[in-house]
Amino acid sequence: MTEQINYTTNPNVDWTTPMLDLHGVNKKYLEGTDAEVHAVRNADFKVYKGEMVALMGPSGSGKTTLLNLIGGLTPATSGSIQINDIEVTDLNEEERTKLRRNSIGYIFQHFNLLEFLTAEQNVMLPLLTQGYSDAQAKRRTTMMLRELGLGGRLEHFPSELSGGQEQRVAIGRSLITNPAIILGDEPTGDLDRSAEEGVLNMFRRINKEKKQTLLLVTHSEWIGSKCDRIIRIENGEIVQTGLEVTS
Repeated sequence: MTEQINYTTNPNVDWTTPMLDLHGVNKKYLEGTDAEVHAVRNADFKVYKGEMVALMGPSGSGKTTLLNLIGGLTPATSGSIQINDIEVTDLNEEERTKLRRNSIGYIFQHFNLLEFLTAEQNVMLPLLTQGYSDAQAKRRTTMMLRELGLGGRLEHFPSELSGGQEQRVAIGRSLITNPAIILGDEPTGDLDRSAEEGVLNMFRRINKEKKQTLLLVTHSEWIGSKCDRIIRIENGEIVQTGLEVTS
């Protein structure tokens, strides 16, 4: 099992350099014709380079909405979101797509695999869009899927995989390009405890070896305990950043 590393002593973290910096971020929706829903309220927090952070809160608290704002999938109503000093809210759709392709690994809660591609092809796709040759992409993908316990499922289509296997393919796709930051929306939600521990071990290994930053949305206090710190959100508001802890 992964050894928990307290954020105050994690040697991977560059505490002088935020990978993610949110200031005054709001997201409002119109529900029906005139009802306004404030999904995220004045969110302020930083995630530093090399951190592995859990974003936790009850269902409907705004976790997924906030993650979508950070990843540029949904525009913020107001506020500033910076990833590696790039102001996400200033980017147009094409620029946000490029940022996700080059710098962000996104693990979707519902996987978003392409049904007409095999497990191998789904994971290869981000590499091919970055200009890797078929041979290079295939070699890296094979190694990744073997590490995720899917070496015997390379040629299987999503419809031929279990939910847990699909989730591991989605995780492999998000990690394959070695992104600077990984955003995970319940990244182990469909896995049993053994597979969950394996994925968490992998997350911690890449965090340690490659100093990659991870922000993981989760309901699981167990997963939260394996992260460097926990950021909590309730009713769209950040109520705890974890930086108050000193022990």
